[in-house]
Amino acid sequence: MEEKRGILEANSLWYKYKTRVWLQKTSQKAVVHNVMRVLRSMRNLSHLAYVSTPITTSRYLYELKLTHPLMKKNAQIKRAIDHNYYLGWSFVGELKKRRDCPILYPADLIPVDQQWEQAHFQALWLSIIAEKCTELHMAEEWEYSNGSFEEFTHTMQLKLGLPKHRNLVFFNTKEEEETERERMRNIQIYDHQGTPISLNDGIRAIESALSWLRNHGFDPERLENCLHLLRWTGNMISRGFYQ
Repeated sequence: MEEKRGILEANSLWYKYKTRVWLQKTSQKAVVHNVMRVLRSMRNLSHLAYVSTPITTSRYLYELKLTHPLMKKNAQIKRAIDHNYYLGWSFVGELKKRRDCPILYPADLIPVDQQWEQAHFQALWLSIIAEKCTELHMAEEWEYSNGSFEEFTHTMQLKLGLPKHRNLVFFNTKEEEETERERMRNIQIYDHQGTPISLNDGIRAIESALSWLRNHGFDPERLENCLHLLRWTGNMISRGFYQ
């Protein structure tokens, strides 16, 4: 039976994905857990930049559906992944020129010889952001990506504190909790040009993306849910909530 959840736990994306994956006994959970163990073993990593870029869902994929409606779904997805990976890798190259710190490109963390669901990817990526990163860099048109927008929302939700669970800990246990909380509350988010992005900037970006998607006949339910969570997060921040 699921334990009683508080208001943060009921709305936290990190809580949603971590409890779904960490409490399973699967090979995918073992890989996620061991990747985090490797990252936790790294010391004196005062700055780490995370690149948030569309992988599958993206404006490119939506436009592909419009222009090539007879193309098989798997072929559309493969073309989108190849296209988005190349753009993301180019973005990493630009970041290397202006950021003198380690840069993590999550598209290179795709597991070999395993079938992963979205929950496995998000459990890993949201944990990496929360436990190790100091800045998030959003690739161009990130607002059309389910994963990228959840990463943005998750980073904003870290300003509300840490979820609680009787069997899980929501911080890097190889560091001091107070130090970890301070870092998580102050993760900086930038667009592809290096301009800081606020929570309200994110809301305006996703509203624009949702308008385009609806006008072209798509039903972006996951993005709509994320917009709801982001608005809730902004409201809780303005009320001074912190757990």
